[in-house]
Amino acid sequence: MQRYTLAALAVLIVLLPAQQALKADQALYTIQDLGQTADGRTPTVTGLNAKGQVTGVVMADDGNPRAVRFTDGFGWEYLTGLGDIYSVASGINESGEVVGYHFTADFRLLAFRYSDTGGVEDILPVGNGMFTFGLAINDLGDVVGMSMLPTGESVGFRAARSLPAVPLPPFTQVCGINNDGAVAGHGLAPLSTVQHAYRMDAAGTLTEIASFNGPDGVSDACAIDENGRFGGQAADGAVRHAFAYTPNGLANLDPFGSTSSNTQSIAAGRSVGFYEVQGSTRAFMHSDATGSVDLNTLIAPGTDWVLLSADGVNKAGQIVGSALKNGVQTTYRLSPAAAAKDTTPPVFTSLTATPSIIFPPKGQKVTVTVSGEATDDSGVMPVCKLTSVTGPGAAGVDFEVTGANTASVAAVGGRTYSMNVTCVDASNNAASQSVDVFVKPDTTAPVIASVTATPSTIWPPDGNMKPVTVNVTASDDVDDQPLCYLSDVTAAGAAAGDSVIRGTFSADVRAVGGRTYAMNVSCSDRAGNHSARSVNVVVPPDTTAPVITELSVTPNAIWPPDGSMKAVTVSVTASDDVDNQPRCYLSGVTSAGAATGDAVIRGTFSADVRAVGGRTYAMNVSCSDSAGNQSARSVNVVVPPDTTAPVITELSVTPNVIWPPNGKMVPVQVSVSATDDVDAAPSCALSSISGSSADSVITGAFTANVRALKSGDDSDRAYVLTVTCSDRAKNKSSRTVNVVVTKNDPSMNYSGKPGKGNSGK
Repeated sequence: MQRYTLAALAVLIVLLPAQQALKADQALYTIQDLGQTADGRTPTVTGLNAKGQVTGVVMADDGNPRAVRFTDGFGWEYLTGLGDIYSVASGINESGEVVGYHFTADFRLLAFRYSDTGGVEDILPVGNGMFTFGLAINDLGDVVGMSMLPTGESVGFRAARSLPAVPLPPFTQVCGINNDGAVAGHGLAPLSTVQHAYRMDAAGTLTEIASFNGPDGVSDACAIDENGRFGGQAADGAVRHAFAYTPNGLANLDPFGSTSSNTQSIAAGRSVGFYEVQGSTRAFMHSDATGSVDLNTLIAPGTDWVLLSADGVNKAGQIVGSALKNGVQTTYRLSPAAAAKDTTPPVFTSLTATPSIIFPPKGQKVTVTVSGEATDDSGVMPVCKLTSVTGPGAAGVDFEVTGANTASVAAVGGRTYSMNVTCVDASNNAASQSVDVFVKPDTTAPVIASVTATPSTIWPPDGNMKPVTVNVTASDDVDDQPLCYLSDVTAAGAAAGDSVIRGTFSADVRAVGGRTYAMNVSCSDRAGNHSARSVNVVVPPDTTAPVITELSVTPNAIWPPDGSMKAVTVSVTASDDVDNQPRCYLSGVTSAGAATGDAVIRGTFSADVRAVGGRTYAMNVSCSDSAGNQSARSVNVVVPPDTTAPVITELSVTPNVIWPPNGKMVPVQVSVSATDDVDAAPSCALSSISGSSADSVITGAFTANVRALKSGDDSDRAYVLTVTCSDRAKNKSSRTVNVVVTKNDPSMNYSGKPGKGNSGK
């Protein structure tokens, strides 16, 4: 199988001047220019498989190599997943798997096995060593190469698929392997520091090649075919010449007298390589039937081709390598000219995409692997490759080809992507077919598992705005976390401004007793499916009336009860389980027997009442909260009754003595002075006169007529005049004064002489 050695890399990338091509009477091979990469770089060939696929290396602008692969119908393409630091493709097997080595993201140099379906599989060093080089691969996927041990020594290794590398002493480097597991490489000869070529078969039997100079000469080998024929170069005098180890023993493949030559690849008994003459290289091919032949002599003359090296050969006789065409370096592939021209394209036998239905449609990038199989009338299996992806969205963003059989598509619901596959046979005939990948749309709304509100009950219902926070738990069959938010707050009877959404899950609601707020939550997924659910926040009604804790009135007793209007003021202290300050006021003033106007409310806590003695006024106070709950209480204002009668301080009558007793009616007038503890002016009047009604008559409040008559015994007659004074409370006091009808002239004394009269006191 094809291999690629480190030493050969330096030779392959040297540009040599054009030389005149050797002529041939008849071309045995047709030649194909493999061209350049899409970005205009010319590869150096490193391997060839049975289907004609080629591996190679191009040099990037940074001076480091990049691994590439050539496939009919698709040209040279960079291998994906190897990064953009450093990568080399060393060989390829029949299924298109590539072996090589690259710098990983953490700058470790590791061998890799690459496939279009599995991507890049790194092969770790033997015994926790420093690095590995992958140099050859067989159709089973077994990789061989070189590993650097922790001691700094090199050792050859073999790594079966999905297994770690196994050391293969005495090899320091293994660079060829066939399908039977036989390997070719080189290492230090026993008891010597000279490098010798080795072959080890599957049973572990070693075949050592010294050199054409004997055991002291240097040799190396990397080429090996399915029959165990292997080759490389060995010391031949002062130079190194190509050799092949055949059933007949060691064969020198250099009849050219070159200064250097090497066997690069062997397949089905054909050995190919290069030889150097006068500073220029030429490609050669050797078989037991033809011997060693310059490949330039086996192509049509006059084509301006100079074949510089032959670096790979397959069982079908195809040969690949480096060349100059019109003086410009390029790569080529030779095919035996005797083959009939194949014009029939391959026929698809199956084409599938995995997955063909994508769910869930999260917008994530999904890798789709396409498996296409086709047959061809040539009998050689065509190479099938994913060439393009078409569908909605932007190419390179929503969909792109990521490998020969893989693509990446965005999982957007409802989209259909077409995976376009082309199968190409060895004659470059192509057939194309597509398979669809459908992204199942998301039609299921999120499921809201729970909605809670904190607080769920608001107290007190004081009419203030209170914060409420909603907590939502929701799930979706597609989205990891659906988008949930508080969409609305509703309540029967609520006015604008009674609820205000403040954030995604928070709102303020007015604490109105008896109201229930529905906190309405909406959850949606990326597909626009919505679900809704609500949770209630209850404001219990306020049913408790305020408590009047203190009630007083000033004054609580009115004196004097003089009938005037007196101002009173009520003082109230009340508390409520909701309101900080319930509303209190003087709601009414009542009193038994009070007339309209005897009590007048003047303000919230003040009134005027009439000071009527013995009356009690009930000052009725009402307190209410914002919910309309009311409580009432009263405090009394007492007007003590007036029980003290007026005091008659002075009383006199004029005249107090009447003379002569002539029987005539004589007018008299009383003079009264009285005081009262309440009334400023008690009511006084002449209430009675002693004697018969014929002899005395009251004519006015303070006047009367008395008859001037002596007593029946001819003595002085005394009329007793009674004066009564009363206050508004009907309290009365009386006092008397006498009017005397004298028989003697008051101007005379009892001796008949003039003297003082009787004053009646």
